[in-house]
Amino acid sequence: MRWEDLKVYRPLSKEELKPAYKDFTQIMAANLKQFGFHLVGRKLVTLSNDLFHIIHLDTRGSWMGLSEYFKTEISLVAVCDKSPFIRKWEQNGAKKIEELAIGIRDNYRITKEYPLLANFLTEKIIEHVLPYFDKYDTSLKVLADRDAFKYDLYMTENANLLLFAELQNGINVEAEEIIDKTLMMARTSNEYIDELNIFKDGLQTGNWDLINQKLASNKQEVFKKHPSISSTK
Repeated sequence: MRWEDLKVYRPLSKEELKPAYKDFTQIMAANLKQFGFHLVGRKLVTLSNDLFHIIHLDTRGSWMGLSEYFKTEISLVAVCDKSPFIRKWEQNGAKKIEELAIGIRDNYRITKEYPLLANFLTEKIIEHVLPYFDKYDTSLKVLADRDAFKYDLYMTENANLLLFAELQNGINVEAEEIIDKTLMMARTSNEYIDELNIFKDGLQTGNWDLINQKLASNKQEVFKKHPSISSTK
C-alpha cells in the first residue's frame, strides 16, 4: 500500500506525536543515507564541496506546542556559515519543498500511516530535490545563478548564502553591501556582528588573509561540533 493511495488516515493522539515524529525522522534518515545524508537534529545534511545540502523536517510546531502538521524545507548553506549549526538560527538559502516538487505540499499531517508518508516524501525528494542539489553542488554555481537567489533590503532570506558564497571564493560583488545592510539593521552587538565587522574590515582593506582565517575558523567550529557532516558524499 502506498501513502498516496490511502483514502482514510488515522489521527495520532497528542501523546503519540513526539515518538511518531522521532520514528518518522529516523525512517527518512535511513532512506536517504545512501545519498550521503546524516541526521543532525531535525535536519538531514550532506556535504557537497563547499556547500551543505539540507532537508529540514520542521516538526517543532508553534508556541502553542507540538502540532500534527509539519513542514519540509530545502536549503543550501555555505560551509563557513556557522549560523544554522552553531548559533542555531533559521537557515538561509531555503526553499519550501513545494517550490521544487510540483504537487507536493509544504504542510503535511502526520498520522498513524507515517511510515508510508516517509517513503512517499523520500521518493519525491529523490525525484525532485536531489537534482536541485546536484545543480548547485558548489557555491560558485550559486553565484552563477544569482537570479534564483534574490536579495535586497526586503528579501534577506538568501543574504548569508550569497555573502559566504562570495567570501569563500574571494569575490566582493554583493558581499560588502550585504554586510552594510545587516549592520544597519542590527539593534544590538553580538558575536555575529563582530564577525561581520571582521569581514568588512578585510574587504575594505583587501586583506583576504584575515577573511580566510575567519572562514577557516568557522568551518572548523562547525565540523568539530558535527563531525558526521565533515566528509563529502
